[in-house]
Amino acid sequence: MTRVIAHRGYSAKYPEMSREAYINAIPVSDGFECDLHLTSDLKLFCWHDDTMDRTSNMSGDVHEMTWNQISQATPQPILFKEFMEIAISAGKDVLIETKHPQKFKGLLEQRLKEELDLLQPKIDMSFMSFDPKAVWRMRNFPGRKVQLLEKKYYVPKFHADVVAPYWKEVTKEWVDQVHNRGQEMYVWTVNDPEVAKRLAGWGVDTLISDNPELIKEALNLN
Repeated sequence: MTRVIAHRGYSAKYPEMSREAYINAIPVSDGFECDLHLTSDLKLFCWHDDTMDRTSNMSGDVHEMTWNQISQATPQPILFKEFMEIAISAGKDVLIETKHPQKFKGLLEQRLKEELDLLQPKIDMSFMSFDPKAVWRMRNFPGRKVQLLEKKYYVPKFHADVVAPYWKEVTKEWVDQVHNRGQEMYVWTVNDPEVAKRLAGWGVDTLISDNPELIKEALNLN
């Protein structure tokens, strides 16, 4: 059965990667996705862009700001720990992207591993990045799936467990090839019900959507 993951939370209706977006995704999705950055004082938090400008009332490079500064933004960002606590309490799967390039390089994955060691989550987790080196670092995370977000690297030598293309790139033949290699396919960002039905019919394992409620309804998964 195809799984539906809330892209940045229920971002079609609520501010992306906010507590509100994740809480409201609980009843309408199988799990959540978040992007991770480090603050200047090395706090892991959920945010997509390198700056605060697009999705908050603040501006500035997130890597040059402390968590105390960033936490004053509206809508308020959340720490990775809080994101995980929401997912764990709801029993939801999570997809996590570490954002690169950024000045902290491998320290981002190191801090992520430290947080996970403390939390000891018992939920399904997948880790991804556009950076092959980041994917390689996350291969050492026990019991987890990793994926490289770049089509040219979807080959066994990079040890990816998951292929994760944009929906327009996907063909039935490619889905079959991925499965024959023993990998899974997660597809971005599926907000059209008809596209969702086609991809699910081809056997795509996971659909990532801004509007998980709409997509689950289209697939009769509610």
